[in-house]
Amino acid sequence: MLTVLYSAKGAPGVTSAALSLSAVWPRPVVLLEADLAGSDLALRCRGSSGAAVASTPNLLGFAAATRGDRDSTLTEWAQPLACGVQVVLGVQSPTQARGVADLWHRLAVTAASADIDVIADLGRLNHDQPTMPLMAAADLRIPVMASAVESILHTRTYLLDVTVAGGRTVPLLVGPGRTAAADCRDVDGVMSQAGIVAATSTHLPLDHPGLAALEGGVSPTGRGRTSQLVRGARAAADHLLASAGLEVR
Repeated sequence: MLTVLYSAKGAPGVTSAALSLSAVWPRPVVLLEADLAGSDLALRCRGSSGAAVASTPNLLGFAAATRGDRDSTLTEWAQPLACGVQVVLGVQSPTQARGVADLWHRLAVTAASADIDVIADLGRLNHDQPTMPLMAAADLRIPVMASAVESILHTRTYLLDVTVAGGRTVPLLVGPGRTAAADCRDVDGVMSQAGIVAATSTHLPLDHPGLAALEGGVSPTGRGRTSQLVRGARAAADHLLASAGLEVR
């Protein structure tokens, strides 16, 4: 199953949400950095050895392999972070992004047909972006938005402008836990009034210490399991899988 996370207008938290969901996803999963603005996780996280994340393997290796007409799986180009997430590191610069512009159709086919789940971080998505094939191939599309009204309205406008057949759209709201239920109801109301077909929204709490711990290598099944972020991400992951007709807990 391919799940993509994106923002419509620079909403914060897409990479953090993708990392958090991947850390607690209750099925085998690989996290794919597909943000053309450049890889963040290599700078923010620790590798499995506790040192800096290695520069390879990465998405460029996948691109080179497929251009050579070699069958390749995403897991070949993934590496473990200290927190346990398997990640395919993305491009490091706009120059690299231009160099793989012809990759995305093949990558979308590979991700959609993978024998494990793929969570792709698309970052801020534009209509003419080369990564749109991933959006089109996704089983779950997760627009990430802040709880501010303007973020919700920008996302609504974007969804009205984009028509993609198949899959499910499930809004993910990033904001304070104390207002989560009311904020999600507001999002659902805005989507319904606009005529956008979407599952009920879910929520990921703002928890900067929990995120810092995850990026630093604290295991979500060990010391990090009781953090607000990890608990919220588990609930969000369950909601997303249920929206796709999959329940594994």
